[in-house]
Amino acid sequence: MFFHIFTRILSIFLIIFAGTAARKLLVLTDNAISSMARCITNFFYPALIISSITSNFTVKSLISNWTLPVGTVLIMSVGYFIGILFSRFLEFESEKQKNTFLFQCTINNYVFLPLPIIAMLYGSKGVGFLIFSSLGSEISVWTIGILGLTGNHIGKKNLKNLINAPIFALIFSILIVFIRDNFGASQILTNSILKEILLSINSAIDIFGQASVPLALFTAGGRIYNISMKHIKTRAQLWTDFLRLILIPAAACAILTVLPVSYEVFMVLAIVSVMPAAIVSIILSETYDADTYFASSTVLTTHLFSLLTIPCWLTFLMNC
Repeated sequence: MFFHIFTRILSIFLIIFAGTAARKLLVLTDNAISSMARCITNFFYPALIISSITSNFTVKSLISNWTLPVGTVLIMSVGYFIGILFSRFLEFESEKQKNTFLFQCTINNYVFLPLPIIAMLYGSKGVGFLIFSSLGSEISVWTIGILGLTGNHIGKKNLKNLINAPIFALIFSILIVFIRDNFGASQILTNSILKEILLSINSAIDIFGQASVPLALFTAGGRIYNISMKHIKTRAQLWTDFLRLILIPAAACAILTVLPVSYEVFMVLAIVSVMPAAIVSIILSETYDADTYFASSTVLTTHLFSLLTIPCWLTFLMNC
């Protein structure tokens, strides 16, 4: 089981390594990576959200799966409180490093790395579960995540960041599902020409969305290449790796077992909980004047170690 899962996850990391190679060979530039990241966030990923939600959910199933966004909020909250606990005992080079440590404990890679893993294991339905759960993850990033990163109270500026293309796409998708289920697709699509046009649009959105996963992994590889190897051999670094990949997932999975969820929903949330640090932490640490070097080094090491820890966790969880 371990080797089977390892080889599947390795195929995902090979796409990341391809992005790293492209950056090393100067096929990708920093400007190109930034542009691709914006395109993925504002175009490709929203298309995937619309396609996955409208294809796999009804109003009833959305309501019945309220535990998905609640579950990701719980996962991030567990990381936040464990980070606060350990930050009292660990030594940090600066207050900025301490704040960055807390963010890395709180927020992990909650979409683009678990997405292909869940797609391989549970298909489009699992992808829909993951995307719906990301509502809770996004709320966590801009509330307790930024709270930890800045050491300040939540402000209006943080809450304004919840207004973004993926969130709009998620709301739009839920609205489509609501209209479709309450008014009936057959009543809406009485005109054959209109029906053909809507089917074409739906097909384009589906194809567009499918490109988001390989593009995101490839772009992530380009970002990882830029990560400095400095400041890796520190106690704070090693503790972050241990907490992010071992202790926090263990605590989160234990808490998730008390939620009234199906096996598939539990596994989707569990897979999210075992992911490495979020690559976006590098960008946010620059934006909020935190420790960019520490953010970069922990992203690098947690991703490298996760190549082993993710198969170990999945093997354990699937056999429980």
